[in-house]
Amino acid sequence: MALRNTDQLTALQRIATFSAAVRGHALGEWQVGDNLARAKCIRCSAELRVYFPTLQPEMDGSALDRECRQETASRQAA
Repeated sequence: MALRNTDQLTALQRIATFSAAVRGHALGEWQVGDNLARAKCIRCSAELRVYFPTLQPEMDGSALDRECRQETASRQAA
């Protein structure tokens, strides 16, 4: 049985939030559109997008490509 779009979106958002957190990002509120949701890090504004078409969900964005600048600066100052 295929996941409904809302179930698929919720699962993707959880995975994306975890993936961003590994890089030190703290994602803010998700903005949801047609088969797309996006959130930004509340510290450095790096963006993360998840796409949830029926066949192959994906995610991309600068929050996956680099560590949080604010978090990195905080660790270096300590």
